[in-house]
Amino acid sequence: MGNKIKRYSLKNVKPGMEVGQLVFTNDGQVVLGEGTILTPSLIERLDYWGITYLLIKQNGDDSLPWQEGPDSLIQQEFFADYSQTVDVIKQSFTNMHFANEVPVRKMRELVDSMIEPLAGSVGVINHLQMVPRQDDYTFHHSMNVAVASGLLGRWLGYTGQNLKELILAGLLHDVGKMKIPPEILNKPGKLTVDEMEIMKQHTTRGYQLIKRDANASLGVLCGILQHHERMDGTGYPLKTAGDKIHPFAKIIAVADAYDAMTSDRVYHKKIAPFAVVELLVQEMFGKLDPTVCTMFLNNVRDYFLGNIVQLCDGREAEVIYLGQYIGSRPVVRTIDGELLDLEKQKKYTIVKTIKA
Repeated sequence: MGNKIKRYSLKNVKPGMEVGQLVFTNDGQVVLGEGTILTPSLIERLDYWGITYLLIKQNGDDSLPWQEGPDSLIQQEFFADYSQTVDVIKQSFTNMHFANEVPVRKMRELVDSMIEPLAGSVGVINHLQMVPRQDDYTFHHSMNVAVASGLLGRWLGYTGQNLKELILAGLLHDVGKMKIPPEILNKPGKLTVDEMEIMKQHTTRGYQLIKRDANASLGVLCGILQHHERMDGTGYPLKTAGDKIHPFAKIIAVADAYDAMTSDRVYHKKIAPFAVVELLVQEMFGKLDPTVCTMFLNNVRDYFLGNIVQLCDGREAEVIYLGQYIGSRPVVRTIDGELLDLEKQKKYTIVKTIKA
């Protein structure tokens, strides 16, 4: 049987695959030739160049993406590093109950050695979506917001020490929750008005904890204090608005909202990333910084191409086209071969991601 060529999103290609057609950058430069055998470093380089898909030789294998084997080696390595890092975060945050101080130096080392590299890894948004999680939401959330803030920071042009400080701010943004009573922090139902006021204190409590560190930068302090402020002044704790909100806080606000909605919580189930994109588009007008939010949504959508999802009718489908507009719903191909444009066929919704 002759070779066939199939389009793969970059996050679905694996080392050992054979390139089926010349690969060009956006400015027309040839970066890979037909017949090139992909390696992990080549895949990383393609991601750096902004390549979002490849044409791959199938060698007669016409299997569907959801019939592919287990998670790639890259994803398995990500999961292992992620789990190790969350364990360190959990231990460090838990120790605060006794020491009453945040081990900022240790957190900086963690950013340098583990979190910044993870934020730059190929397919990171998909890995975060699929990573196995325990019940410790606060620790996973701190990790995820740090990684997502670092990724968004890269897209916005942050480099060097400035990027590291942004990631540290994302990691510590909810550190004040360690000073919130557990019965409120872990309450399975809706908080009362009084309980919500106590919960909101995590921003100022976190700020006060980190302020004790003489080396804490203004960006880190503002990221912790202001990540729940909103552009129209309706946020908390100080109802700060517009340009008075630090850039770190604007970035963390987007990363925080995305991860909170795509995660299982004690009081609600996670929402599929596609639905979260629609919700963030609504929040972009008046609540979240439009430049930051647009940058995030334009780039994060690229990770969804090729995802295997479950529709509301129970069928599995592959995302094959994302549409021209940020908030538009994708075109999917179901496991039985039907093409559905979810932007036109509103009765169908994506309920969860099966493989990313």
